[in-house]
Amino acid sequence: MISNDTVMTLGLLGLGIYFSVLLFRGFRGYFLFRRLRPTALLTWRVRRPPYFNLLLGLGIVSTGLTILNSYLGRPFHHVYGQAAMALYFILLVPLTSTIHLGLYRDGVWADTGFLPYARIGRMAFRETPEIVLILLPRGGGAPSFTLPVPAEEYGRVRKLLEEKRRANELKPDSGILGL
Repeated sequence: MISNDTVMTLGLLGLGIYFSVLLFRGFRGYFLFRRLRPTALLTWRVRRPPYFNLLLGLGIVSTGLTILNSYLGRPFHHVYGQAAMALYFILLVPLTSTIHLGLYRDGVWADTGFLPYARIGRMAFRETPEIVLILLPRGGGAPSFTLPVPAEEYGRVRKLLEEKRRANELKPDSGILGL
C-alpha cells in the first residue's frame, strides 16, 4: 500500500519538474521578447489573463506553503515544488503579460511565441466578430500560431504583411492548384 507521504512526495516532485520546465520556457520567451522589442514594426499590448488576480493569489498561497514547508524541515523537493509554483505565478505570469503581440522586423509574435517570417508556410485571417491571423509553420506537425488583431490595426497588419511578401521576406506556400 502506498502511504500519503509517498503520494505527496511524488506529487510535489512532479509539480517541481513541471513548473521548472514552464519557468525555463517562459523566461526564454521573455528574454527573446526583450531582444526583439527594438525591432517592433506594429505591436499591441496583450490582455491580462482572465483570472490574473486568482493566479497571483495561487502564487501567494504557494509562497506561504513554501515558507511553511521550509520551516517544518520538509525534504528539499517538497520546498522546491512549492517554490517553483510560487515563482511561476508571482513572477512569470506578470512578466509574460507585458509581452506585446504583433509584427516585428524578423517575424510575428503570436499567442504561443515568435515565428520568423521564413518559417511561415501558410497564413489566413479569420474575420469573425474577432479578427485573428492564423499562421502555420513550414513542415507538418507543428502547431499553428494565432494572433488576435485589434480591429483598428487590421489594415496596417495586412499592409505590412504584403510589404514583407513583396520584399521576399515572407514566402508563404501557394494554395491548392496555385490559388
